[in-house]
Amino acid sequence: MKQVLSISKVASVGLVALSLATTAQAETLQIEGLYPARAPNIAPIKSISIDRFGGSDGTALAFEIEDKLSDIEIDGAPYFKVIAGRSAVEPEGTLSGTATAGIEEYPTTAYRDRCVERNEKGKCEKRKSIEVSCLKRVIEFQAQIRLSRFSDGQTIYSDRKSNGNEQTVCGRKESFFSSEGVILGMIKSAAHAVRRDLAPIERRQNIRVLEGRKGMDKATAKFFRAAVKMTKTDEQEACRMWDEVATNGAAHVSIAFNRGLCAEQAGALDMALAFYTEAGQMSGKKGEIRQAVRRVEDRQQALNDMDIRYAASEPVEAPAIAEAN
Repeated sequence: MKQVLSISKVASVGLVALSLATTAQAETLQIEGLYPARAPNIAPIKSISIDRFGGSDGTALAFEIEDKLSDIEIDGAPYFKVIAGRSAVEPEGTLSGTATAGIEEYPTTAYRDRCVERNEKGKCEKRKSIEVSCLKRVIEFQAQIRLSRFSDGQTIYSDRKSNGNEQTVCGRKESFFSSEGVILGMIKSAAHAVRRDLAPIERRQNIRVLEGRKGMDKATAKFFRAAVKMTKTDEQEACRMWDEVATNGAAHVSIAFNRGLCAEQAGALDMALAFYTEAGQMSGKKGEIRQAVRRVEDRQQALNDMDIRYAASEPVEAPAIAEAN
């Protein structure tokens, strides 16, 4: 199934999130945004050629990666132009690698529940966990992937993907899972990891608001709690209420954090980061605050990467030449 990643170059992310806000879960705000590729320096690459993949499972991995990269869409357009095999079009990057899965089996022992006593009719009267002879199968998958810039041959991405599976079978009633199926799952997992390394991804999350009211005066706490309950039916009104209570002079970690969520939801990332920083100064021990800061910084990086990508696509205008008098 094609994975559609919808986001605009700038603040339309926030507008989309606001239009979807009414579907969020109780006492949460729905946060939608673009998060960056894991690998740095990939943003300018818009076309990729799938070159030779060696190893016993290299071809299968190459096909899977090609499918994953071809399916990525942002703003309704393919994120990568994926070129398979030889082509007259010169790609900006060339992807190559190796992939091999190995299978080993060896005898071992394990404990299993067995019948140790039967009656005259053959019905089990007593069961016990005993050590029995078994066979263990170990599948190990190793892949090495490299992306080289076509213009100068420089490697701009290189990573090793590994995976493993162990299964122990004891007796005729137990059987191994299909080794082909296990290896295929590892190949798909590696391809997804490469996709995540090379391209951004959009996430939509329901983030819980902070509800702690300790330290608020009675009137502020009552108004704050009403805003928290309002998230169940009208997130924008809840945000307006938190702004109101802050304007009236109330300073509290929960108020600052929730205002940060509201700003983040609207796509105002600098403002969100300022609110989260304020909340952190009041209570730096809260994991929610550290996660929020990382989330916003990731989203800012993703937008910066998109700016780099768009800039690389824009033609350079020749300087105007003044007419001689």
